[in-house]
Amino acid sequence: MKPENPSFHSHHSPMGALASFTCGAHGAKGGMGLELAGPFPGSISIGYHDTSGTLHLLPLFEGSESSEAERYVEGPEGTQGKLHTLGDVTREYLWATDRISAPGVTFEIVSPFFAIPDPKQATPIELAFASCPVVQATVTFKNEGDEPIRGIFALGIDHRWSGLSDRTNGTLIGATSREEIGFATQNEEASCWMDFDPISAMNRKHSTPEFLLGPTAGLEIFVPGGEERTLEITLGFFKAGNATFNRSMSYYYTQHFTNLSQVLEYGIAAREEYLELAHERDEELVAAKLNDEQKFLIAHATRSYYGSTQWLWDGSESVWVVNEGEYLMMNTFDLTVDMLFFEMRFNPWTVRNELEQFASRYSFYDEVFDPQDPNTLYPGGISFTHDMGVMNHWSPTGRSSYEVGGLDRACFSHMTCEQLTNWVLCAGVYLSQTHDDEFLRRYRQTLIECFASLQNRDHPDPEKRDGIMSFESSRTQGGGEITTYDSLDHSLGQSRRNIYLGGKMWASYVVLEKLFELSELNKLSSRAHDAAKRAAETLTAGYDPKLGYIPAVLEGENTSAIIPAIEALVYPHVMGFEEVTSDDGPYGEYIKTLKKHLKHVIDSGICLYEDGGWKLSSSADNSWMSKINLCQFVAREVLGFDFGEGQFQADQAHARWEREGSKLSACSDQFRSGVAHGSLYYPRIVTNILWMNE
Repeated sequence: MKPENPSFHSHHSPMGALASFTCGAHGAKGGMGLELAGPFPGSISIGYHDTSGTLHLLPLFEGSESSEAERYVEGPEGTQGKLHTLGDVTREYLWATDRISAPGVTFEIVSPFFAIPDPKQATPIELAFASCPVVQATVTFKNEGDEPIRGIFALGIDHRWSGLSDRTNGTLIGATSREEIGFATQNEEASCWMDFDPISAMNRKHSTPEFLLGPTAGLEIFVPGGEERTLEITLGFFKAGNATFNRSMSYYYTQHFTNLSQVLEYGIAAREEYLELAHERDEELVAAKLNDEQKFLIAHATRSYYGSTQWLWDGSESVWVVNEGEYLMMNTFDLTVDMLFFEMRFNPWTVRNELEQFASRYSFYDEVFDPQDPNTLYPGGISFTHDMGVMNHWSPTGRSSYEVGGLDRACFSHMTCEQLTNWVLCAGVYLSQTHDDEFLRRYRQTLIECFASLQNRDHPDPEKRDGIMSFESSRTQGGGEITTYDSLDHSLGQSRRNIYLGGKMWASYVVLEKLFELSELNKLSSRAHDAAKRAAETLTAGYDPKLGYIPAVLEGENTSAIIPAIEALVYPHVMGFEEVTSDDGPYGEYIKTLKKHLKHVIDSGICLYEDGGWKLSSSADNSWMSKINLCQFVAREVLGFDFGEGQFQADQAHARWEREGSKLSACSDQFRSGVAHGSLYYPRIVTNILWMNE
């Protein structure tokens, strides 16, 4: 698993700390940061200093040949050291381990992740281990010459550092800044320094290693000729006190650690256990029956997901939040439904937690209207907000930070119908895989209300229903609803009569039929089945033999072709309802039609880019990696497509989009012709965890 191009940024993050050590792109800024919308704009200096005064560094910094010390302390004659950027860089990119190497230096960053125990059932020891906000790093220096060298690891920031040794009675060697970020080692051969930059530090004339005016702090270790030395480093993050506003919460790890020094001490003590778990994840992905580009995409997405997560404490219980990448919106519901598969694999309690939050604080009741008569309102029903807040500011009850009224099918309009399907689909997958009878009992009435609300958004008159959305939410104030594809054209952005959302309504009815059956609500189960049949028949009837596919919107003169027509098949599939997605099942004609639809839009090339990447809509150059990954799984595993050589070509294209088109933004979601243009630093791409089941 060695990417062809090793130069790209990636997250390296603890679970639930909304923190990241972002690095990897050559010639770029990076570093450690909390609650950021992009890479920390610092410098990373890793390499060695030789006896000629030359500093050899991995190309992980935005640098120049000059030194800050020339301006402030010693003058041009005082810094005779030269800077040499190491070449021949290679990178091994595993699920939890990122290894960057050049002659003489290997830098390894380990981001362990594992099943976070349910806080309602786990012991304090288990919870402290899972929540400790650390990342493990190792730098190995191999001196193949005869003369000694000094190996270094250093970070440059936009504020200042404090030494650790005095505050920990010499048990930790390293530095912290503002008690929020820091690094430490217990290697007694290592020493800590602070200075303007690494050249100044390595060539200093003064005798005070920890020069507190300097914004750069580092570790150094002496490496004799012909020998090898290793620096084992723990990177730690910490934010004390209140972390969110409008609803005061702290980070969960503050229940177990009171300061950054404790975090670093614990991280060092537990280092071997963390490394062992990371190795297990690495081996799991290596063993998967996937090509290396698919494995890369899974590893890249996983890092980005955890870089966006917050595990909070509200004073009485845990609260799980996934922030929306660069936008930092909290628990965006149309991301939750896509990240569902990853969370169910590792942390099912987080899905329950998110559903409970939406039901208790971010649900509401509205009315609906016919767009031809916006002044006449009819009963709508329950639905859920787009998100719960932004940048650590919780939104008021029943409101999102994103949605506003008065817009007609444009960014920032309401996503009421889609979020309604999302609660149903998340609940269905959660219940099918956990058999949480207590959750089903508590939310049975909510599911009943969801069913009524879905039907009202089809049509308030039962005789005129055809299974898909036709009526708009009153929250749009006369406008029109959108889908999660807010920045696309009508092919995917418009909710009304959209076959993408129509598929999610069909899947919601399928889920409700099964859940009502479990709850012994047989009449409702039968009605849900009938609604699913109506939706499937409507979508099937939309197939246009002249076009060779179902047009994206079943109104007007729309002729756009979209791949996500197939997306909703994933929900009954992962719930184990194989008959639902079978050609011979109750929705066989619908399934056959979707196969014809997908075959045409792929074979004809109207939904492909020139590099073989998937284009979600034929009429919009805006393709989303998370949805591509999800639809690829559905195409292969549910519909049985074999794309032959085209599969690797597509995987390689998508991987290149991330490595090259999103080089400086870590894992991103929205791409135009292979270049990221939105949804940067994003968590949603973990839909590709589904590939592990193929």
